[in-house]
Amino acid sequence: MFTLYKFELRKIIRKKILWITGGILLAGLLVWGVASAVLPQSREYSDSSLNGFEANRAEREAAQQIAGREIDQSLFDEMRTNYEAFIFDGDYVKALPYLDVYNFIGNTLGTSASAEILNCDSDMFYANLNSQLKENTPAELAENNSLEKPIYYQGYFDGWRKMASMMKVLACMEIMFIAICLSTVFTVEHTRKTDQLILCSRFGKKKLYIAKLMAGITVSIAFTLILSLLTFGIIAFLYGFDGYSTILQFILMRPFDITIGQAVMILIGLSFVGAILVSVLTMVLSELTKNSIATIGVISGVLILTMFILEMPSNLKILSEIWYLLPSNLISLNGAFRYSLFNFIPSYQLAPIIYLVITIVLLVIGKISYNRYQISSR
Repeated sequence: MFTLYKFELRKIIRKKILWITGGILLAGLLVWGVASAVLPQSREYSDSSLNGFEANRAEREAAQQIAGREIDQSLFDEMRTNYEAFIFDGDYVKALPYLDVYNFIGNTLGTSASAEILNCDSDMFYANLNSQLKENTPAELAENNSLEKPIYYQGYFDGWRKMASMMKVLACMEIMFIAICLSTVFTVEHTRKTDQLILCSRFGKKKLYIAKLMAGITVSIAFTLILSLLTFGIIAFLYGFDGYSTILQFILMRPFDITIGQAVMILIGLSFVGAILVSVLTMVLSELTKNSIATIGVISGVLILTMFILEMPSNLKILSEIWYLLPSNLISLNGAFRYSLFNFIPSYQLAPIIYLVITIVLLVIGKISYNRYQISSR
């Protein structure tokens, strides 16, 4: 069995399309990283002459000035004084340490108007925060979901925020790679007319099926790991990974008691689970259709739809549930951290169970098709 697995793995790895596709995707990620570091930035709160790396460093150093502070009335008063210096005198340096807190207040109030944000006091802030969380919580769970004072600002967290925002992009790259590189795992024998020999061999209808699937899953997991590590490296260089313990509500108004760093770790875990499902789906679909182009077309079509249709109407309950559980939608803050299944179970907890069930069903369907395949006369 292990010998067959190694043989199938080598067959996949030796394909030029795998290296070309993977190389293009990874190169695109590197180009984004380099451009983000060296190109000038036009941020309202920084010197326009700074490049991306320098602007990030300035924001990071400024944020450390108030790291560990409680978000209370004294911080509000202090922020108001320094922001007025920025608004009236253009002194962005004084406002920069409070940028994350300022945006957090704006998100809580649902506004970007500086007058409203600066006129907000701590009582209004906490009241609006809990009101928003209650609106985003199922009625059955609303009593247990409120944030109590005090909330602390843990410091600069743009690295984790950027990593979270990149996860949907990485998921799409991962799916495209899998669709292109694994769609020929079963169809290549049909195309090259070698299926007669394989199906008549000792393990043609038994161990070979599992060996092919294991090899394909290995490749998809390996690429997901490389993609994740490369992205981590780029973001660590550009932003650092301070602020792991910052509460999720700084970037997403959902009632989950986790930190931003934990949310990113969950999304990365879901990306590996999604990679397994998509790889099995791709290989089984290629076995059913006996056509790699059709397989790529189906998966790419669904992927493109998820990129253009960002929101599904809430009144379409069943369709909405299915839509947000698709890997390209799930592996994002909005997709993973929402309640599913009659509003009791968070999507990030429900999805792995559903993915496991679907994977098993696909494996069985693929096995039946593989065993029943009869070589037509030629």
